Amino acid sequence: MPSRDLNLLYSPFKMQVEELLRRLESAKLPFYIFEALRTFEDQAELYAQGRTKPGKIVTNAQPGDSFHSYGLAVDLVLDGQPDKPGIQWSWDTRVDLNADGRDDWMQMGKIAESCGLEWGGRWKRFPDLPHIQNSFGFTISELKEIYRTSYALKAVWAELKAA
Repeated sequence: MPSRDLNLLYSPFKMQVEELLRRLESAKLPFYIFEALRTFEDQAELYAQGRTKPGKIVTNAQPGDSFHSYGLAVDLVLDGQPDKPGIQWSWDTRVDLNADGRDDWMQMGKIAESCGLEWGGRWKRFPDLPHIQNSFGFTISELKEIYRTSYALKAVWAELKAA
């Protein structure tokens, strides 16, 4: 089950995500957190999907190869029918639910970037519209090495803070 708990994120990143959510709400864009922190075990399960487990492939990132694993990424999802009770999860990319004449996903990506975040929708090789992250200047390889030597997320965050 995806973790949506923003309190499990690196604190400065959490503040950026909270600002993003406020701005999305102001723009009447019904986006919500689908997944925040993803453990190495959760990443292994996702990676196995479509490879050694049933389903279609949904990620190319092995455990430790995603900023989610370090509390530095979230995936957002659109409430495709905000007039219905509860969130009607939708990844439909051709919508304008706030009726402002602009694509909601593109608008969300621009707002995320204005909050100092990287939007996966800009990636050339494998665009990932729901993905938002902040590497704080670190590469996945660097984060993996810090984690490998400490096996603690707090150690990774201490390095981020010290940089």
